[in-house]
Amino acid sequence: MAYTALYRQWRPEIFDDVIGQDAIVRILKNQIENNRIGHAYLFCGSRGTGKTSTAKVFAKAVNCLTPVNGNPCLACDVCQKLSLDNNMDIIEIDAASNNGVDEIRDLRDKVKYPPVIGRYRVYIIDEVHMLSTGAFNALLKTLEEPPQHIIFILATTEPHRLPATILSRCQRYNFKRIPNKPIVERLETVARQSGVQIESDALNTIARWAEGSMRDALSLMDQCIGFCDNYVTNDDVLAILGTADQEFVFNVVQKIIEGNSSELFGMVETLIDDGRDVAVFVRDLIQHLRNLLVVKMCREPEALLDVGQDTLMAYVRQAQEAGHERLIRAIEILCSLEADMKWSTQPRVLLEMALVKICRPEQEETLNALLDRVERLERQIREGRMVQQAVSSGVDFAEDNAFVPSVDQYKRQANEQIEKTTPDDDVKARDEAKEHKEEIAAGQLWAKILNAIKKEREGIYWLLENCDFRIQGKSAILAFSASQQFSIDAINREENRSFIEGIIEKILGKKMKIRCCLLDEMMTDEKKYGEKITRTDNEEIVEKAIDIFGSDFVEVVDD
Repeated sequence: MAYTALYRQWRPEIFDDVIGQDAIVRILKNQIENNRIGHAYLFCGSRGTGKTSTAKVFAKAVNCLTPVNGNPCLACDVCQKLSLDNNMDIIEIDAASNNGVDEIRDLRDKVKYPPVIGRYRVYIIDEVHMLSTGAFNALLKTLEEPPQHIIFILATTEPHRLPATILSRCQRYNFKRIPNKPIVERLETVARQSGVQIESDALNTIARWAEGSMRDALSLMDQCIGFCDNYVTNDDVLAILGTADQEFVFNVVQKIIEGNSSELFGMVETLIDDGRDVAVFVRDLIQHLRNLLVVKMCREPEALLDVGQDTLMAYVRQAQEAGHERLIRAIEILCSLEADMKWSTQPRVLLEMALVKICRPEQEETLNALLDRVERLERQIREGRMVQQAVSSGVDFAEDNAFVPSVDQYKRQANEQIEKTTPDDDVKARDEAKEHKEEIAAGQLWAKILNAIKKEREGIYWLLENCDFRIQGKSAILAFSASQQFSIDAINREENRSFIEGIIEKILGKKMKIRCCLLDEMMTDEKKYGEKITRTDNEEIVEKAIDIFGSDFVEVVDD
């Protein structure tokens, strides 16, 4: 016998086999059980989400002699006959090739005849949006008042192209994209029953690339089995797709965030040497950057990203290092590149140019490039980094990799500033220097706490890496930027709070309660009370700080 494709072998036979459309399935089953069957239905949704399959199951269920919980029994005489391809009661029409007035007039004449096998004759019109205006007009009256034995099911991927007069005559059901997890579960079942071994990572890659389409996932899996026989690895799937693995994409994006264009050239070389498709890789890169932007901008990114918990945490860590403007510029440039690449014979060169353009916003004169530069400078100042300047042919430019001064350099700078501002007529400058000195001590204390956290729970370390640390009474204040709401929510979970408080107690020798807030809130409090929140305001903490840093770098500030 001829081989049958997997997506045809595994087409749902009952409603319970339909994946990811629970609400629609429940409504249709209830209608059958309560005998409240409509005369016209419209199934909308993207490809491979189960529109036609659900229509066929529904056509059998309404005719079944002994339905089971709304499902066709598949055992009665009617179900057996309707399962045959040549039955005359379930008629499928492809509107893409039968879109004229004459075809619809022929259909209108045939609906007068009663069903041959069951109670209803069901017309399934696929890609109904392809019908011409005249064909829609010819269908209107029949669709509104068909004979009692006729049911119309219209399926389309583009419901916006249907006339309002058609939409108003149908019960509309929107089929959503299928999440990755149910797709992976179905692929595991298919592989197990087909006697095929396939790696877990390979299944996740297939599901991710299917983009919510069960048919696409099964077709890709079919292709992989044909390529690899009975054992499929993730590398095999990536080779067929022509793309790179997720770790490689993470590394490329990290270099984009750092602005390291020289490393990116080497990565593009690796991509080409491995025989990957540049256009496919660019598509992956855009999707990755979009996910980072979602994590950075949304309070609950897990609701918008269909990824596992480990992958989500990896996105969170990388998003904390990335600036909004860099991500937005990168997406804009790469989307433009994706369009240009279709007409170019040098996709590699275009990709390399785009990556350099992203890493060097100073070479552009656009507003987005200026915002990217400002955002980068603000981050460097906030993190205590200093941008080196170099002169070439009389033109100043910023190095890709700015150096980070050591703690000793900070101390030396603080002492020099104090010596320069000791005169009585410059009290304000002297106070600012002392404040700088206090910040060094607080920064070292927080670094010690972070070090201890990283050794035990690296995931929590990445959540805390970019927050501001203060001590106020018996509370440790953790201040985050507005874009780090996800980090705040994660830290506020009971198990994470207890762990951090335990580390702080171990370092300071005293129990402290942590409190998370936004940087704007903390700055408002400082302005309100006219002074910075005191970092060391009790004797035990002062003694501990002196033991760690020495008396030269600890100063008690009276309330």
